[in-house]
Amino acid sequence: MRTRVIGLGNPILTDDAVGILAAREITRRLATRTAPGEIEVVESEVAGFALMELMAGWDRVFFVDCLQFNGIDPGTVMRLQPEDLRISLRLRSVHEIDLPTALGLGRHLGLEMPREVVIYGIQAQDAASFGTDLTSAALGGMHEAVDLLLSEIAGPPEDVKK
Repeated sequence: MRTRVIGLGNPILTDDAVGILAAREITRRLATRTAPGEIEVVESEVAGFALMELMAGWDRVFFVDCLQFNGIDPGTVMRLQPEDLRISLRLRSVHEIDLPTALGLGRHLGLEMPREVVIYGIQAQDAASFGTDLTSAALGGMHEAVDLLLSEIAGPPEDVKK
């Protein structure tokens, strides 16, 4: 199965970088083990229409990004489906199309879109301050999300907070 992992974020906005840093950690861990099927890991700062291009041609796509929900503890990891999204700056953009619309448009245009799309979101503590280090809460959540994502790639999904 052709799998793409896409780490989203802005590398200079503290916890907003969590997806990009997760992609780097996934790449590091995959280098030391045999993974099932073809797996590609990419980092991206894009949103909207550009997400459609990142997903086209892959059987399965995993996104990792920061989330900003009210009332959720920083560092909390959530496993989401595209239809659950209304909470991420890159996966749901007010200036462009959101992830569910990007998937639908890609299919409508005849692009080979993934059959499975999963989002691992990490609740941010601070996604607005300039900085290149994650808060300790986001760092802990990133490691948990990476563990869960790699387990899911290797086999059936594990119980995670939804």
